Amino acid sequence: MSEGKRVSYKNKYLEAQKELSLKEEMIKKLKEELSSLKNKFEEVKREAEASDKEAEEYLDHLKRLKAEFENYKKRMVKERQQIVNWAIEDLIKEFLPVLDDLERAIDSAKVSQDFSSLLEGIKMVYDHFRQILKKKGIEEISAEGEEFDPHLHEAIMRIESDEHPDNIVVEEMRKGYKFKDKVLRPAMVKVNKRKKTSPDSDFPEPSQGKEEGSES
Repeated sequence: MSEGKRVSYKNKYLEAQKELSLKEEMIKKLKEELSSLKNKFEEVKREAEASDKEAEEYLDHLKRLKAEFENYKKRMVKERQQIVNWAIEDLIKEFLPVLDDLERAIDSAKVSQDFSSLLEGIKMVYDHFRQILKKKGIEEISAEGEEFDPHLHEAIMRIESDEHPDNIVVEEMRKGYKFKDKVLRPAMVKVNKRKKTSPDSDFPEPSQGKEEGSES
């Protein structure tokens, strides 16, 4: 074999070795990138699993809060109903003596013809009843002689009179009641509206002297 051919084979071998080395280097880099991507994938996977777990924990916590809130609402409804029942029971106990007084007045009326005694008994029951209402914060609405107030009074009749000021309640037709500051029912009232004066009344009547002068 000639010297030129040996040099040519050697050069080709060196080139092949160089190309192989480059490919091995490229494969090494690809493996490193693949390993890095795999690690990133595992990290993302772990984060996703952690997020899913955290989301499940939040969901469980939310479910527990909802259940606790529902139980709280039921408990509050029950306690409020108990308070209402206690208030009603207390009110009924206070009204039982009024019922006793009324029964005694009825029994007394059956055996007695004394109307004044019956009236006195009924008045006693009425006063007792009003005392209990006042004790509970229920009071009558002042009406007759007061200026008409649409928040407290219900006008069912109007009269025209100069004997009373305008817009004044002249008669109470049915009592009104309020609980503290809340109106339970307005008082039914009759309200005055002053008569309108005629247009001629604005002019002064002629004096006697002028009338005499006109006659002369």
